[in-house]
Amino acid sequence: MRHAARLSPLQAETVWTLEDGAIVETRGAHVRRLALAELKSLKITPQGAALGFGLRRLVIPARTYGGGLKPLDATDTYAPFAEALAEACVHAAPAARQRAGAPGRAEPVIWIMALMGGGAAALLVFAALAGDFALGVALASRLLFVTILAGAVLPWLGRPRTT
Repeated sequence: MRHAARLSPLQAETVWTLEDGAIVETRGAHVRRLALAELKSLKITPQGAALGFGLRRLVIPARTYGGGLKPLDATDTYAPFAEALAEACVHAAPAARQRAGAPGRAEPVIWIMALMGGGAAALLVFAALAGDFALGVALASRLLFVTILAGAVLPWLGRPRTT
């Protein structure tokens, strides 16, 4: 299988091929060969594919630059290549994490937020029962502020690391 795209109007066309359990990236005279057995993560979307090989990363876009500096859709070659790549990765690197986000990384933060919210509610109830509701509001607001900060972190937990 083969997919070709021009990453920039100023660069030569880049060609990706699947050969003998490896993906080969060729741009002009530069050739880079990455074994699929070393694959750590794989993310395939309609816009492109991102492959993680430890510290090395390979991005394969579905769009290319054509004449007149206009981006063109190259899904006619990208879609079959992405399917073949996914199939080859399943056979060559079954331990690779194929993901569409990272659902496991946000789960502990959500649990912590839920427990802190419950703790703030319990704090308010017990402070009201003790007769000092103002102190309960002051303490619970601080606890809820930390919960809001934890919620602000959630969008970054599903992002892949960039190197």
